[in-house]
This record gives sequence, structure tokens and C-alpha cells, in this order.
Amino acid sequence: MQRRLAVLAALISGALAAVAALPLVTSALHRPQAASMLAADAQAAASASVAAAPTTAETLRQAGPMPSLAPIVKQLRPVVVNINSRFKPRRIAQRGRGLPQVRPGPNDGDNGDGNDEEQDPMERFFRQFGQPQQDQQERHGLGSGFLIGDGLVLTNNHVVEVQDEGRPGKFRPMDEIKVFTDESAPGGAREFAAKVIGNDPKTDVALLKIEGKDVGSLKYATLGDSDAAEVGDYVIAIGEPFGLQATVTAGIISAKERTQLGGPYSDYLQTDASINPGNSGGPLFNLKGEVVGINSAIISGANTIGFAIPIAVVKQILPQLKEKGRVVRGFLGVQPQAITADMVDHLGLKTTRGALLADVIKDGPADKAGLRPGDVVVALNGKPIVDNNQLTRDVGVVPPGKPVKLDVLREGREKSFEVTLAPRPDETDQASKSTKDGGGGKEGGDLLGLSVEDLTPQLARRAQVEAGTKGAVVVDVAPDSPGSAAGLEPGDVIVEINRQPVGSVGDYRKAAKGLKKGDTALLRVKHGQSTQYVPLPIK
Repeated sequence: MQRRLAVLAALISGALAAVAALPLVTSALHRPQAASMLAADAQAAASASVAAAPTTAETLRQAGPMPSLAPIVKQLRPVVVNINSRFKPRRIAQRGRGLPQVRPGPNDGDNGDGNDEEQDPMERFFRQFGQPQQDQQERHGLGSGFLIGDGLVLTNNHVVEVQDEGRPGKFRPMDEIKVFTDESAPGGAREFAAKVIGNDPKTDVALLKIEGKDVGSLKYATLGDSDAAEVGDYVIAIGEPFGLQATVTAGIISAKERTQLGGPYSDYLQTDASINPGNSGGPLFNLKGEVVGINSAIISGANTIGFAIPIAVVKQILPQLKEKGRVVRGFLGVQPQAITADMVDHLGLKTTRGALLADVIKDGPADKAGLRPGDVVVALNGKPIVDNNQLTRDVGVVPPGKPVKLDVLREGREKSFEVTLAPRPDETDQASKSTKDGGGGKEGGDLLGLSVEDLTPQLARRAQVEAGTKGAVVVDVAPDSPGSAAGLEPGDVIVEINRQPVGSVGDYRKAAKGLKKGDTALLRVKHGQSTQYVPLPIK
């Protein structure tokens, strides 16, 4: 009996164990399905994550439109034109073999023959900028320009003018000039015959006129204010470099008032917007779409260094180009020079700003108005004068016969003069005529390192100074002396020392006697027909 009960208890315990193990087995049987469900969920989540991550393009779209010059370029392209010119061969006299070698003019950079030895410095600077091609039959020029309304086109003079080999030293327009509008212009790309109606070689500006059907419908450029432009402003250049039509480049204004290019009547804008041969005459725009300059020059071998004529210079001469076909400049009759720091005390000044009058031409407009050598011009018609170059430029754009007001510092005191400008004479007539007089002997070397003699009529002729000039002529300059360091040389005529007239060796000796080491002597010196103030520090 007890044995049966033990067996029955064992069976019941086994059954209960089996029932207890059943969920575990069932769970084990379902575990692969659950694992695959989890994997599927994870994969779905990962796919959702990938789908939610934006692409770079979507990210940029979300950030908004990116800056672009495309809208403004579309507006500007129709006003830019390409200029092709042709010069027919001339029958000219020959000397020996080949053509006579004639020195190119200062603004003939597009039409030279590439011979550096025969090109003057200005021509080399403009270095084939319009990229002409010359052969034995005829010459061709290529450049750019822009419309300004009424069928008028502005460009560089060296794009449309060539040296006439039959008349050395003379220039004439190309025989055939064609202007091509951009494909985006009204009516599309069209060809127009053009002629030069005005030009000014001294600023390298030319004005063309085109005629044809629907010329009045062509868009034209707005001339801006280059004086208001600042270094760092963004600019756009459009032109036809190397014949590549409608090429657009962009950069900034790198510098202003670059005066080293040889022309006295323009202070160039420097830009790093890429300009190349063929860009010559094309516009330099600001981001308002206004023309601030005419692309004109590059430095051969340099990268992204280009120069543009400020549009302010062009606007000053444009009325005369339209009315007269040329520019007639006013003549003040002075020789201005820059003021250096070691001149300031001698001239009674506080700064180096202004233009020092080294000489006043006798019976010229300035002389008649009462100006004198040593005066410092600080303003013209109320506009401040920074240096001698600005005075030359500002006087040059005033037509002859018009009065100008000059504000002057004389011995530290302010004075004003009204001067009526005269027509500018030829270079050969611009002799310096000093108004100073003076008298006898010879003076040996001194602290300045100069040996001088009285200026006799014979020495005056050899020194090429005006007959009747009084002064002490330099006959020798000691090496390593103040005079040598300042660049004085035999033949120079000293007419002042420290603002005191020198009319003879005696006057020179008296003035030099008061000098001592540590002083700076201010000499007024004539060199041929030129007159300058020269500071000589005495060490």
C-alpha cells in the first residue's frame, strides 16, 4: 500500500514539472520569431532615420538662396560691346631695309609691334592691352566698350587710334571700326559701323558714335561716382579678353589714385578683377550696376593687377568730347611739386598736404593773379588739394577762360586768389621764367658739398635756363655730400636758400655761412626749364 502511494506521488510530481516547464518551452519556441520582429523594427527605424537626413542641396535650400552675381550680370551684359578695328596699310617712304622705326605714342598700347626696345615706358605699361594683330598688309585691333545712350560708346583711345607711320609722331583713328552688341541686347548680337567723334590721348579716352536701325532702343550704362568708391568695394569687369565674348570677372577695388602710369591727368583705380588683353575700354561696374571705371591697363607678368580710369575723370571731359571732339585744358602757369616732411617747417606748414609752387611762369595766369614761388595751394574752387598731381588734374579739366579760386598758404598765412585760366600752350612754349634777380665771383665747396659760380649769360645758355636769370650755377658736387645725396649736379642753378634769394655767389656764400650740421637747407633749384624746391639735410 505504501509502495503504491509512493509511485502515485512520483507520477503526480512529474506531471506538475512538465506543466511548469511548458511555458519555458513555448517561450523558447517563439524566441526566433520575436528576434526577427525586433530586427525588422530596428531596420525600419534605421531606414526612417536615413530618409529623414537631408541632402546637402536640401540643406542649402533650407538655408535660403545663396548670394549670386547672376541677376546683376544679366542686367549689365546688354550695355557692353565688342570693338573690332582695322587700319589699312599706307605707302610710306622706306629707309634702308624695312619701315622706319618710330617710337610709339603714350597711348598706343594696342597697336605696337611688341618690340620693347622701341616702346616707351607708357606703351610698355599698356602692353598690347587691346591685343592688336599686325601683319604686312594691315593692322587689326580688338577691345571692348560700353553704351552711354544716343548711339554713343565709350572706350579707350588706344583701342581705336593708331600711330600713322607716314607721319612720325602723329596719330589717327583706325580706318574701319565695327561695334558688336551682346546677344542679350535688344535685337540680339548686331554689328554697327562706328566712327570716332572725340578722343583725348592724355587720358586714353575715346568717344564713338554708332548709327543704324533701332540704335535708340539699345540699353545704356549709368555712369557712377568713382570718387565715392572705396578700397574693398566689390566690382565686376565685363569685356572680350582674347576674343572671348561677354567674359565676366569679379573682384574688389584694391587701391585708388595710382598715378605711376605716366599720364598726368588720371589717377587710376587698381582692381584684382581679372582683366586681360581685349578687356581694354570695357566697363568696371560696382554692385549697383554703375560704371565706376574704364578698364585700361595691366602690368605684364603680374596676376590680378589691373587698372581702370576713374569714371569721374571721364565725366569731366565728356562734354568737351561731345561738343568739340577734343579736350582743351586750362593753363595755370605754375610748376607744382610735392611737399615732403623736411620742407614743412621751412614753409610754415603743419602737414605735407597741398601743392608747393616751385615756379610761377612770368606773365602767366598765376603770375598775373599775384601768386609767387613758395606758395602752397591747398584748395581749388573749395575742393581740397592733396598734392601736386591733384592740382595738375583738377586744373586740366577746367576750360580756358574760366576763373578758378585758389586758396593758398604763404608764409603760414591764408590767402585767396582768383585766376582766369589761359589755353594750355605747346610743350615747347612752357619755358619756366623766373621772376627773381640777383650778382659776382666763385665759391668753393661748403657744408652742402657744392662748388658754384656766378651765372653768366654764357653759362645760362649752357644750363638752358631763361636769359636774364640770376643765381649761382653749380660747377661741381662733392661725392657723399648733402648736394650729391639730393641729386644736384653741375649745371643746376640755385636761386634760393631757405627762402632767401640767391642772385650771385656772394648771396650763396652769405646764406650757406649760416648753416650748420643738423640743419636742413631748402634750396630752390633750376634744372634746365624745370624748377624745384630741394631739401638738403646736413649731417
